[in-house]
Amino acid sequence: MRLAVDVDIPYIENFLEQLSAEFSWDVIKFSDSFLNNKVISECDAIFVRSTSKIDDSLIKDSRISFIGSATSGHDHIDNKYMNWTSSDKKCFVAKGCNADAVANYVLTIMSLLISKKEISVNDTVGIVGYGNIGSLLKQKLDMFNIKSYFYDPYIDSTKKGCKDNIRDILNCDIVSLHASYSKTGHFPSHHLLNQGNLTDSKLKFLINSSRGEVVDEEYLQNQTTFKYISDVWSNEPYCSKKAINNAYLSTPHIAGYSVQAKKNASTSLIRSFCNFFNINIHIEDSSIKTNVSNFDIPEIDLIENKFPCTFFRDLFDIELCSNNFKHSYLEKGDLFPDIRKSFKHINDYSIYDIEDAARKFN
Repeated sequence: MRLAVDVDIPYIENFLEQLSAEFSWDVIKFSDSFLNNKVISECDAIFVRSTSKIDDSLIKDSRISFIGSATSGHDHIDNKYMNWTSSDKKCFVAKGCNADAVANYVLTIMSLLISKKEISVNDTVGIVGYGNIGSLLKQKLDMFNIKSYFYDPYIDSTKKGCKDNIRDILNCDIVSLHASYSKTGHFPSHHLLNQGNLTDSKLKFLINSSRGEVVDEEYLQNQTTFKYISDVWSNEPYCSKKAINNAYLSTPHIAGYSVQAKKNASTSLIRSFCNFFNINIHIEDSSIKTNVSNFDIPEIDLIENKFPCTFFRDLFDIELCSNNFKHSYLEKGDLFPDIRKSFKHINDYSIYDIEDAARKFN
């Protein structure tokens, strides 16, 4: 049996060594830029990231029966293979693996804006897309008594906090995008937010950590009604320099790049692979909690900001990340994949028990 593995998938070396030594699997490591049908034609399974396109040109006429992606998204996988759900063929995507990390990204942005007095905890937050990330973000906002609403055409509109019209969401002060990307289907999300529904909106900030194509990027980089903050860009990795430069904050598609998210993705991928091939290997739990209920909250956060701005800024300095990204991409001319790859993984709040801390703000 043979497994092909993207060399840049983290936290799986011990598993690969054990797989080879104890279960006689051959492991072939590849870089996504050199992935082709010839590389994997004699393989039974493949582990990839979002940078690898999974379609007929790669998989057809190969022995592959298991496709595993260490990502939460699946727009890099052709629907034909996403539908592999039988006992003899399976496609696995680590949905929700980075939910904490992306919610942390949004809260970090909000903490920066609150500390700069550009928004306050009394402003409303609109969430577009109520899957793993959107629902978790609302849960965290509720914890800090920040009023939020959400729009998702797949969710019952009678659910508390749900709006049945996206225009209602766009009248919130801050809107955060977490919609999956699609061009087809009952509710395509290509350019979901555009000049038609944004022109008369009342929002102050639009945050996009879903996909660049969910918004009309050309319109956004020319409007001045509200400020755009984005981690994702149209036509990655060949992103528009104007779009990146004009955004209030720009980051290189790293919202989900926390240590915990990467461990979650790799661990869940390994579990799915082992279950499919009936391989019995002990897999350590990737989740580690540290109680920080007694950590010091600066007086300015308790009294003035009414939000743990310092806590989130210490986890991730997003303003510094944005400045470095703009400098690297716009001035130095570094390639987008290289910038993204060089990003040092951070810890997200999922390793902390922040519920007790949140009560101090209530």
